[in-house]
Amino acid sequence: MSLAFALSDLLPPHNLRVVYLGVISLGIATGLLGCFLLFRKRSLLSDTVGHATLPGVAGGFLLSSMFSDFAGKNFLALFVGSLLFGWLSVQAVQFMVRHTKLRQDAALAISLTGFYGFGVVLLSVVQKSGLPDASGLEYYLYGMVASMVEAESWMLFGAATVASVLTALFLKELNALCFDEGFTQTQGLPHRWLDQALMTVSLVVAIVGLQTVGLLLIMALFIIPPSTARLWTNDLKTTLLLSALTGALGAFAGALLSANIPHLPAGASIILATSLLFFLSLLFGKRKGILTRYLQFYTIEKRLAQNQFLRAVFDNLEGQQQVRLFCGLAFSRKLALTEFHIADTIAKRNWSSQKRARIITSLKNAGSLEITAAGRATLTEKGLDRAIEAAKTHRLTELYLMNHAEIAQKNVHQFVERIEEITTPEIAQDLRAIFKQKLQQELIPLEPHER
Repeated sequence: MSLAFALSDLLPPHNLRVVYLGVISLGIATGLLGCFLLFRKRSLLSDTVGHATLPGVAGGFLLSSMFSDFAGKNFLALFVGSLLFGWLSVQAVQFMVRHTKLRQDAALAISLTGFYGFGVVLLSVVQKSGLPDASGLEYYLYGMVASMVEAESWMLFGAATVASVLTALFLKELNALCFDEGFTQTQGLPHRWLDQALMTVSLVVAIVGLQTVGLLLIMALFIIPPSTARLWTNDLKTTLLLSALTGALGAFAGALLSANIPHLPAGASIILATSLLFFLSLLFGKRKGILTRYLQFYTIEKRLAQNQFLRAVFDNLEGQQQVRLFCGLAFSRKLALTEFHIADTIAKRNWSSQKRARIITSLKNAGSLEITAAGRATLTEKGLDRAIEAAKTHRLTELYLMNHAEIAQKNVHQFVERIEEITTPEIAQDLRAIFKQKLQQELIPLEPHER
């Protein structure tokens, strides 16, 4: 009994558990469905649906107030009204796209503003009607998580379950529908049924989630989580998982902050928490994060500059020994490990003194270079091997551009400098395979291009 009481003390109150279950379910559902809306370029459809539900809320309230048994903000009446007008807004968008020359963004804007304007008119009628409970309808604009009842929480959980099952069962079909609808049609797949099912589930989730974040912010939960996931991966399954996780984590964090900080609106807190996850991903995302791309660019630039320096050193060593790398003559590794002037080696490079010092330091730290005196250095065994590989890859790339890309000899050198930025060890190995016969016959010259 003591253990049971201890566990019950650790758990949040029942009302908070209901709220947490509801917002986490909403985050998962919108995260999953938002991915498919994003892929089909229909992210703003959630905004249209959200605004189009306003006349449904006001109209449902007016109709329910006509019957004494269902007076006030009856949840069923408001839900049916929201569902009806949300469905009408989706159909209006699809009708305009199919039967007019309007683009989808214009159709979305027309449907959004038209239905929302109608809703504002009905809402003003409700507020001037003097009906009881009329003042509480503005919560559907901005959200009111604290008023969530257990039935709404379980409804959100059911919506999340349906979205998860739909995704799991029809992942391949939805993938084809999003990225190649023409292929879906040619394969005889029920693309229209899938599209309608996707839109219907998204519509239901958006309407059920209205009281959580409000119709003005429900769009953010459909857009931010999938956009966050796209900054980390290109894989569809991973994107769906990360999007659902982002939606759930952002929704829970926002609700938790609202529960512990007085007068902090939960709907806005949920969106801010989700937005924070997006901005963190925008900086550190593995695929498109700003800082990640900067570090990748810096690493590529440093590697390229190191290879250019080592290649220049090797070219000078070839000239000193009067041998060529691919011409079968003996190349004395011992003689190659001799001192050279750093300034003379990179004289042709328009490098600043800071970049020059940075490259020399990085090569020294990598064990490829040893500083013997002021302005003088020697290659290590590791550095010599790397210099030989850099020279070999550079010359094979020039041969490839001349023989296969039909680049003129006088222009090939400027192109190979750019290509070296993306030349990976796998690409270098492919180049060796292409020119395997020439390598065996030792027919590759010192510089394939014209001087």
